[in-house]
Amino acid sequence: MEHEAIEELLAGYVLRALSGEDAREADRLLSEHVPACSRCREALGGFQEVAGELGLGAPPVSPPEVLLPRLHRELGEPSPRRRSSFLLASAASFVLIVGLAGLAVSQNLRANHLAQRASALADLANFSRQPDTSWVPVGPVTAVARPGVQNFYIEGHDVPDPAPGTVYHLWLVSGGQAKHIGWFRPEGGFVVLELALDPNLYDEIVITEQPEGVTGGVPQNVRWRAPV
Repeated sequence: MEHEAIEELLAGYVLRALSGEDAREADRLLSEHVPACSRCREALGGFQEVAGELGLGAPPVSPPEVLLPRLHRELGEPSPRRRSSFLLASAASFVLIVGLAGLAVSQNLRANHLAQRASALADLANFSRQPDTSWVPVGPVTAVARPGVQNFYIEGHDVPDPAPGTVYHLWLVSGGQAKHIGWFRPEGGFVVLELALDPNLYDEIVITEQPEGVTGGVPQNVRWRAPV
């Protein structure tokens, strides 16, 4: 299997969202593949860490009475084609911590589906454990970087929603010139962005609150900024 498909199954396993053939395949991977694969071990550890934090982050809520019969119908008819959409629905609380549903993928920001998002989250967990990691507050989010590493992360929780009709735009400034990187909207207050850019090439991080269609020009309505 491709690693993206394996990581999707591992995410579903941690969230207890698998049944039938998917559950059996996850069990097989955990016994045969994961022990010998460092990438999958790290991904599994990241998923378990986030799932544990989510369990402490919100009080339990009783599901509507009509939800369980619907889930039983979905679980009773699993298929490879429906697996991804079902995981996205049943793992909604997991996706919230990644907070990329509103991200306009432009230039070097990447996030397309659950497996990639989960992989980015696992990467962030491993990245931030290193002793040379630096943390730069930028308003309600934090830039996580390491010297000599040509990528970094923007992560945050309790990030307020932008005003109606606007989104947050991320800019990097070098020598007084601002480069538009992309836009994002937090979900449930959570944001995690992975940027394949060298933070050492920039002097400042700027986050503005502007309409979605902005793709360049000069930053307007600056909400937060900080030196890199």
